[in-house]
Amino acid sequence: MIVRLKAVTCHFGILYQRRSCGLKLQTKLSRVTIVICAIAILFAAASGYMINSMRNTAQSMYEHPYTVTNTARAMRSRLLDMKQFVGIFLTRSFESEEKARELFDERYAMQNEAIAAIRESYLGPAEDVTALQKAMDGLIEIQDEALRFVGTHSEEDILSFIEERVYPYYDEVNDCLERILVSSDKRIYQLMEDITHTTVASIGTALLLTFFIVFLTMYSNMVERTSIKELKARERELHEALLLAQKANNAKKDFLSRMSHEIRTPMNAIIGMAAIAGAHLDDRGRIEDCLTKITFSSRHLLSLINDVLDMSKIDAGKLTVNHEPFRIGQLTESVVSVIDSQARTQEKIFECDISGIRQERLIGDYLRVNQILLNLLSNSVKFTPRGGMIRLEIKEIEDQKGRTFLQFVVSDTGIGMSEEFLERLYLPFEQADGQISQKYGGTGLGMAITNNLVELLGGSIDVKSRLGEGTVFTVKLPFDLPEDSEEYHVRELETLRVLVVDDEEYDRIHANILLKRLGIAAQFAKSGREAIKAVLEAQEAGTGYDVCIVDWRMPNMDGIEVTRKIRETAGSDVLMIVLSAFDWSEIDEEGRRAGVNAFIAKPLLESPLRNVLESVLGADISSKEPEAAQSNCTGSRLLLAEDNALNMEIAVELLQMAGAESDCAVNGKEAVEKFEDSPAGYYDAILMDVQMPVMDGYTATRKIRAGGHPDAKTIPIIAMTANIFSEDIDAAYAAGMNGHMAKPIDAKTLYQTIAGVLKL
Repeated sequence: MIVRLKAVTCHFGILYQRRSCGLKLQTKLSRVTIVICAIAILFAAASGYMINSMRNTAQSMYEHPYTVTNTARAMRSRLLDMKQFVGIFLTRSFESEEKARELFDERYAMQNEAIAAIRESYLGPAEDVTALQKAMDGLIEIQDEALRFVGTHSEEDILSFIEERVYPYYDEVNDCLERILVSSDKRIYQLMEDITHTTVASIGTALLLTFFIVFLTMYSNMVERTSIKELKARERELHEALLLAQKANNAKKDFLSRMSHEIRTPMNAIIGMAAIAGAHLDDRGRIEDCLTKITFSSRHLLSLINDVLDMSKIDAGKLTVNHEPFRIGQLTESVVSVIDSQARTQEKIFECDISGIRQERLIGDYLRVNQILLNLLSNSVKFTPRGGMIRLEIKEIEDQKGRTFLQFVVSDTGIGMSEEFLERLYLPFEQADGQISQKYGGTGLGMAITNNLVELLGGSIDVKSRLGEGTVFTVKLPFDLPEDSEEYHVRELETLRVLVVDDEEYDRIHANILLKRLGIAAQFAKSGREAIKAVLEAQEAGTGYDVCIVDWRMPNMDGIEVTRKIRETAGSDVLMIVLSAFDWSEIDEEGRRAGVNAFIAKPLLESPLRNVLESVLGADISSKEPEAAQSNCTGSRLLLAEDNALNMEIAVELLQMAGAESDCAVNGKEAVEKFEDSPAGYYDAILMDVQMPVMDGYTATRKIRAGGHPDAKTIPIIAMTANIFSEDIDAAYAAGMNGHMAKPIDAKTLYQTIAGVLKL
């Protein structure tokens, strides 16, 4: 109806301006316009009056009845507390009558302040407040008499005195409060009825206005039959806008449908596997299998939730860019380990090539870049059939003063995309078609998030794809360079004799380039047998190799076996380094037994290679990355504030697994009390949930920091919460916390965070 009214109004405006229309039509148009204006003015005036009336009524409710009821209920709560404990308090031993009187006077002052507030806002009879004050004065007087009575009488006499003399005054005060509450509640109901009447009147006015608009619309359709083309053009525009809105709405409906399926699928696995594990408690293997599947499904569910949260932050404009130093090796190692594992599990091939990297130390948002690459590569793995190829290429394309640009190319031999879908690729909630979503799953948010992240970082993204032929994404991102660029010293590395063993020609060429930068003229072998022969020949000639860099995955003989045979023939003089694009944790123990001295991640980068080679000469490795914090927290004692029993149980168990002891508090107030009652140095750290009853984590942290405990200013306090937005993290630090961990808690992250704050 609103759209129709706009069209009619526009139509009248056009008719009015066209002098070719007859005087009769102009007269009718003028009358209609005047009527519409008059009705609009009346409706605006009536609406303003009704809104002002409701506002005044609501203001009255907040300033009077609500204030009175809240104050009276708080006063009654304190009254009941005093009545409940007065007998216990008066019969126990206490230091002096003055101390007891001081405690009572504090409560009297609070009650009298409440009475004053009630007197100011109460709309009922003034006698009610006068009676309340009189009853309260009587209670104060009789309790003062009770204090004097205590010092000279037995406990039995004291209790009898309280029962017969004191409690009746409590009851009288309570009765007065009850009358005031009843009166205030009635006043609220009356005000609510006023608002209801006003609302009904507003609805009636709106209906009346609707009736007149309908009537005038019908009348206007009768009086005008020209200037039609422009009206139809407007109607077509509105129709197209409606179609776009419907399409967007349908996309969101499809998204919600997919999300329901995507969320319920891992949830079904989690619930089902938990039930199966519970039914096979005596079967350790079955339980381990169930737990593995529960963990996998939980991480999948968390990734879905993170996608939705990222999109909501993008829509709200809350995404921020971090500028922190990192090494390109950190990025490649993180991405390669994840994607290679996904590809191998699905019997797909993953390759990563790096070339032309002159600046290994960069300044930028490492996590956002990591997210961009993982989104693109995960999609490539998902949409590439078994036996297909996924490839990541990284190269430096431009180097300015104090800044550099990196190009990331993600290509695959997957199902590809149509030109039609490429036009809406970066729209949220979009997927190519229903069959794609049913077969491959997903939220339809990944590419929208990726595109927004690239724009946020000041980069560009380009895509080329054809159905059935695969896809190529090209991302260009700028990075700042540290002012204090490292000056690397070769330190006699040119004296080393190095043999590189790799069956891939490209990898041999890349290694040769890096070694030449270090002044090393290396030798190369294409297979394990060729490498063993070269080592023996060099040893017999008296020019044995100092270092052998061996690829792990080679046909016929892998790097571990090559190492073992070289150790058998050449002894321990050669430094054996295994180079792998895969997670070497699964072969670490076997490799050490075979004689491997070190592992280096593939693709090979200059700084980790230099570090290992310098170690041969006994040089200091200043650029070596710090090792990950250990998860051993034995001997530590932590205070855990968590109101959810299940979350508390999980955290306690994880801490016990790391050798740490923990005390628990179910809310912030209890956490503050336990900390303040503890001796100095008793707790090493506090894990603080944020959203808790009684007292939240931020308030509890501020109270701890402001307290008089010897450790109040120094004890580490870590937020442990599901609030993960940047403003939540800022709020944690603003409250005085030292760290922030997002729920659900990851065991490795928990251990590393604790080890970090405790300097373990």
